Amino acid sequence: MANNLLNTATFIASLAICIRLLTYCPVPHARHRPGVGWCAWLLIICTGGQALHILLFGSRTTVSIWQLGVLLVLLVVTYRARGNVARLLRVD
Repeated sequence: MANNLLNTATFIASLAICIRLLTYCPVPHARHRPGVGWCAWLLIICTGGQALHILLFGSRTTVSIWQLGVLLVLLVVTYRARGNVARLLRVD
């Protein structure tokens, strides 16, 4: 039961991150930075791949509470940045 709940929560977090990054709409005249674009692409592939893996393999998928924790933190910062990966990577 706990494993099923963990899989479901990980699936939802991964899918939400992937969808938010895919639906990012830059402001007009925004500067395109190839490195940031590649990071966004990699995040989309990894989170979407994780969600697809859980969807296809279901209860046979092994995820940990630590993996879910990292995804939840990434989910919060992704939504706070409105899907803008450049804002995620900015260092002040």
